[in-house]
Amino acid sequence: MQISEDVHNYMENLVGQVLGRPEYTDHFNHDQLADLACLALIQLRPVYIRHDVDFLATLSEQRLMTLKGYAETAVESAKGMILDDRRQNRQDEFPVLFTKPRFDEDAELEWFEKPILNKK
Repeated sequence: MQISEDVHNYMENLVGQVLGRPEYTDHFNHDQLADLACLALIQLRPVYIRHDVDFLATLSEQRLMTLKGYAETAVESAKGMILDDRRQNRQDEFPVLFTKPRFDEDAELEWFEKPILNKK
């Protein structure tokens, strides 16, 4: 089994449908659309599935509309970040200094990096 081919996040499909609309494709370049997708998907709970057909066959119309609404809201929220991109007008007059140039292998994971396990 190859997880990248056999399993995918259905929310990616819904975000892709929103970003495929002319209001986004006509106003944002490829890099900005990729950034929009990342920023939107970060806000959404993933829905991992194997086959779209099987998933959609068991999904109620009301739940599908709810998921589509979540995707639209997340993309709209991400749009503000792209329009107000701080990287566009920044001054590179000051050098960037890294206080820890190497990753600390012994550092504890952040809350979002820890796997969700039910320990008994």
